[in-house]
Amino acid sequence: MLLIALAVFFGACYIIYLKTQQSQLVVFGRELSTAHQYGLAGGVSFPFFWLAGAGSAVFWVLGATLVVIGSHAAFHELESAETDELQMEPV
Repeated sequence: MLLIALAVFFGACYIIYLKTQQSQLVVFGRELSTAHQYGLAGGVSFPFFWLAGAGSAVFWVLGATLVVIGSHAAFHELESAETDELQMEPV
């Protein structure tokens, strides 16, 4: 369901892009800018993302990324401490 919601949202954004190349959208006698059209598409699709569980998917991806990066950093071998250290001189 999340993939369908994303496909519909990006399809709407692509249609907005194509339509703005031809002319501006006029609603109730006022022209809507491209930013307003994208905001409207996002606002309309937000409930669908909510129902599809996009928030939990994002946090699962962030959590898995942190675990992988953290485990890689924990097992990463450090360089030897015998390198030249920066010596500070008193001023």
